Amino acid sequence: MTDQPVLVTIQNHVATITLNRPNKGNAFTAAMNDQLLKQLPILAQDPNVRVLVLTGAGKYFCTGMDLSAGGGMDPEAIKQGFHKALQVFDMLDKFPKPVIARVNGPAFGGGVGLVFTADIRVAVDDGFFALTEVKRGIVPAIISQYIVPEVGKQKAREYMLTGRKVSVAEATFLSRKVPLAELDQAVQVYVDLLVDSAPGAMANIKQLVDGVAQGSDGGYTDRVRNQVQQTYLSMMQSDEAAFGIMAFMSKKKPDWNQFLKDKAKL
Repeated sequence: MTDQPVLVTIQNHVATITLNRPNKGNAFTAAMNDQLLKQLPILAQDPNVRVLVLTGAGKYFCTGMDLSAGGGMDPEAIKQGFHKALQVFDMLDKFPKPVIARVNGPAFGGGVGLVFTADIRVAVDDGFFALTEVKRGIVPAIISQYIVPEVGKQKAREYMLTGRKVSVAEATFLSRKVPLAELDQAVQVYVDLLVDSAPGAMANIKQLVDGVAQGSDGGYTDRVRNQVQQTYLSMMQSDEAAFGIMAFMSKKKPDWNQFLKDKAKL
């Protein structure tokens, strides 16, 4: 592998982002944030990319922020670092295409947060997760907004206050748990399912789920109902829906890659 800290490859409509600092546990640096801020918008707009896979090189998935990278205590530098890191997590969380976390090993701190930005999470069965920031006098502030709504108040407090290891067997937030030898095969199963799904509909589903989830704690507000209505009406009048329904009526499997190619020619 190259010495680039982040590797990006595209093959068979799948973009794979590999955190590539195996000797440092794939810990995040400012340079890695900068690279991802450049790459993620490009991948989001690339019609050849249908699925995004996020993984790590070597033994670990990601051990969070690189505390050995320095940077000092300059308030402005700290603020800039915060905003860039927040942008990376937000881009992944709101990425318009399905995101799969290929969790090849243990994840700490921000690495756990990365897992929670993914739509589908496939992990090796001997791994673990640990929010160890508290052991260094740090608070998992940025990633809290992705973790707390999903695991709940009590579990979030337990994980964040103790910093204990949460085994893959215990982790209820995963899609699948497999031996390392079966990891790629398990990820490919999901890739195949996703490539068979309509790209526009998947993007709309991600936005819809976010909107409904944000309104669920206070009941189904008018805002949520309006979003549901708008999503349905837009979907039923879309070229994508017409293509899928026509394929169904013809008893054919819709070729979404061909749909995207034809659409690009218009």
